[in-house]
Amino acid sequence: MEFYEAVKKRRTVREFQDRPVPEEALRRALAAGLRAPCNAHLKSWQFILLRDLEKRDKAVFDGLKARDMKDPGEIERFVARFEEPELKKVYRRSLPRQLSMMLEAPELLLVCYRMKPQDECRTLFELNPLASAWMCIENIMLALAAEGLYGCTYTPYAARGLKEFLGVPAGFEIAAVIPIGYPKEDPGENEPEDLDARLHLDGWEQKTGRKE
Repeated sequence: MEFYEAVKKRRTVREFQDRPVPEEALRRALAAGLRAPCNAHLKSWQFILLRDLEKRDKAVFDGLKARDMKDPGEIERFVARFEEPELKKVYRRSLPRQLSMMLEAPELLLVCYRMKPQDECRTLFELNPLASAWMCIENIMLALAAEGLYGCTYTPYAARGLKEFLGVPAGFEIAAVIPIGYPKEDPGENEPEDLDARLHLDGWEQKTGRKE
């Protein structure tokens, strides 16, 4: 698949076919992640695949404490805190599948990275380990799209219990928990954004417009 086609195909998917993920396809995607740029060339990333279903259940239920929010009223009370209509739409779609997507996916990947405690970070520069971990994650997600595979980047609100359950060493954090599989339905392509509405020239006030 050509790169720009993979970019168009890269979508968030939370419902999967009951179909195994080929080992070599998964390994190619993880290897693509390791090719991402990183802060100070450290590449302190580590991957955990949760394949033991009993252990996965305990990790997600007890460690991550994820749950599906099914009650429409509860969902609306949750999204009321947001002003942006698009953000409300995202949560209405995602909250009912927060737990089940991780339990039902053929593969569940955790991407870990080394970083000093967040309360010790005083500048944005010190967050570079987190930023580079997400470069790694995006490489993985694009590579999965090229393989016809999809997932969802679930960012834990509190990962302490999950880290303890899985024995993640001190100094490491979990950037994302990613269910992976073949989509239950065709996810289609990303809608194109208006580039000219976001592109500025020589400062914030001047929009570039389109060159003819």
